[in-house]
Amino acid sequence: MPTARTCQPRALALLALLLLISLAACGQPAPSGAPSSAGTSRAGGALVPVLAVSELDVGPNRIAMGILQDGTPLNQPELKLGLRFFYLDGNEDTKVQSTGTAVYRGQGLPFGLYVGYATFDKPGNWSVEISIPRAGGAPQISSLRLDVVDTSRIPAVGKPAIPSKNLTIRDSADLTKITSDTSPDPDFYQLTIADAIAAKKPFVVAFLTPGYCQTATCGPNLLVLKRLKDTYKGKLTFIHVEVYPYPFGESFQQQKRVPPMVEWGLITEPWTFLVGADGLIQYRYEGGITPDEMAPALAQLAAGQPVTPLK
Repeated sequence: MPTARTCQPRALALLALLLLISLAACGQPAPSGAPSSAGTSRAGGALVPVLAVSELDVGPNRIAMGILQDGTPLNQPELKLGLRFFYLDGNEDTKVQSTGTAVYRGQGLPFGLYVGYATFDKPGNWSVEISIPRAGGAPQISSLRLDVVDTSRIPAVGKPAIPSKNLTIRDSADLTKITSDTSPDPDFYQLTIADAIAAKKPFVVAFLTPGYCQTATCGPNLLVLKRLKDTYKGKLTFIHVEVYPYPFGESFQQQKRVPPMVEWGLITEPWTFLVGADGLIQYRYEGGITPDEMAPALAQLAAGQPVTPLK
């Protein structure tokens, strides 16, 4: 049973995450030098873990989080967080259900992101105990409550991709009417999701808005995919779905989203889905992604192998 529990409701956690993002996006200094001891946080105030996911469900899940210290996002590549998962709704004494490690996945992002993976075998109340190494002392142990749902409102791993008809270059040769990306790559706007499913070839679909992103990660995510795209030319199709319809600024103010966002049940951005040739979702990523995390996953997808997240 974890001790020193600091359970937080999901709404408060998401508000804290937005704080973390806004601090980074507004240029607040994030510690970027080498830590006083490799793999440990710097000395200072209490460390506050912030869950960076909006939904967890039965099955495999990506557990992304940020760490705040003295109100500033921690950004230390060598830091590794120990994870222990507990199921809280059982009748017996709570026991460790699984363990894992969250490693740094903040390359190119405006804040430090730490990512681990967990598979939940039942819905209900869970918690994750997080062990954060500290320089010159014992690790700090904190816990977050996790609400695991039985059925996701968002297409889950192993479920069919939804055959949405997003805008493509066939709808408008002027890509500035399709995407808020200031340097759009035409390759991302050739096919609809429905087209890609019908082609029976693996593909990547990213729901994001470079010009109006509320998490400051949409632009970096699209840049990651642009850089990896040519490696898989002829093997993977890449699709970008803009979150807001044109005119983007007006739609952003009204929070009017494109039909595919609604069809896929997405209320946050960005989201990235890897879809196999059979049309089933191999893995999904909410929030920031990096080359270190995506490159091996895309290699598996292109080879027709099950996508196994990098541990």
